[in-house]
Amino acid sequence: MRLVSMIFTSLVLGTIKASPTYRDRGTVPRLRNTIPLSSRQDDQGFTWGHEPMRGVNTGGWLVLEPWITPSLFRDKPEWVVDEWSYGVYMGYQNDTMGEIKQHWNTWFQYAELKDIAAVGLNTIRIQIGFWSIIPLENGEPYLIGAYEYLKMAVKWAAKLNLKVMIDLHGAPGGQNGWDNSGFRNVREWFYNDTNISRTLTAIQILTSEFTKDVYSNSVVAIEVLNEPFPYNANEVNILKSFYQAAYQSIRGSSNGKRIAVALDQAYQGLGVWEGFMQEPDYHDVAMDTHIYSMFDLNLLSMGYNANLDWYCGQADYLRQSNNIHWTIVGEFTPANTDCAFWLNGRGRGARYDNTLNTSKALQFPGDCSAKTGSDPSKFSAEYVDYLARSFEIQSWVYEQASGYVVWCWKTEQAADWSMQTGITYGWIPSPITAKPHG
Repeated sequence: MRLVSMIFTSLVLGTIKASPTYRDRGTVPRLRNTIPLSSRQDDQGFTWGHEPMRGVNTGGWLVLEPWITPSLFRDKPEWVVDEWSYGVYMGYQNDTMGEIKQHWNTWFQYAELKDIAAVGLNTIRIQIGFWSIIPLENGEPYLIGAYEYLKMAVKWAAKLNLKVMIDLHGAPGGQNGWDNSGFRNVREWFYNDTNISRTLTAIQILTSEFTKDVYSNSVVAIEVLNEPFPYNANEVNILKSFYQAAYQSIRGSSNGKRIAVALDQAYQGLGVWEGFMQEPDYHDVAMDTHIYSMFDLNLLSMGYNANLDWYCGQADYLRQSNNIHWTIVGEFTPANTDCAFWLNGRGRGARYDNTLNTSKALQFPGDCSAKTGSDPSKFSAEYVDYLARSFEIQSWVYEQASGYVVWCWKTEQAADWSMQTGITYGWIPSPITAKPHG
């Protein structure tokens, strides 16, 4: 998913908006899209630089996250907190693969892709872990089989003229220490050359596979690593070197096809990347930033209107980045709290009601029961109105750059984060471009 511990979002964005522009630093903006649109992609669906990406993430499907599908974790020991420990536990059960295969077969299906296309979305971002792509090593306990479902989903998308961004969501050794990387509390990716080499191998395999003709040019980008979290300048430099190597791997494995290389801004702020991997040496590079307001106590304490104003304030920040690289908001949600059950990790509470013991206390905590749950009919009219305005404003702002991808399509018991539920209950409009709140 999305970042479940992104406490620095507003601080980073605020810093970058105050920083010098690329012109102040004496650099020259690159000319994007120098290849005619007609030769880069077909004319159906989304095309980089031609119209906004309007998408949704398939979160919780091929990379497990306890908060999205708590039913897969609730009846297991407390130490089963991510896909690694899930694999350890299931490895000792009589039917090791039965539950996860059932999940892969049922959580995301062709009928749901038809619903996604019907509301006017043009892209899906699909998460996959390295363990589904390359051979396991040194006793890695992950359960294997998700890769075939990824292939199936891309073929489904092609039938519906939907485009696909493939997102390498988990890397060997863990790139951020959160459960969404497949390995909670482990962040060893940056200091092990084998980890980086194996990640590049996974990227090469993804590129070689999904640029084959059988997929009808549906894959428009490969995101080389989701939410890496460097702690210092040295780790940022390691990440930059990896990004350059990943770019070369994609260009060398793409079967002559044009495909965007998507880079996560890695909690550095988009401005840090303005002078990185530009034309003429690099082409078709996209930046991905994830915007969540609920992981920062200052933003979490805002009222509805102030929160919406903060989202509006991101437009110039995104436009500036989009002048250099195609820039998307690859994850966002209409929700404004971290109340969703286990959102911060299995067994952990929320900042909003001061039940998260790893966070400082909120001065005026709220009632999480009014903000989330599996039954949105219990939401107040005021809250539903906020969710509607939040989606409309955020989607408009992010289209000022190159578009957005909502997190996520559905959840088991966090209706506030479920796009499917939002469409059903009306706080997400159909068609998706409608603006009933102005």
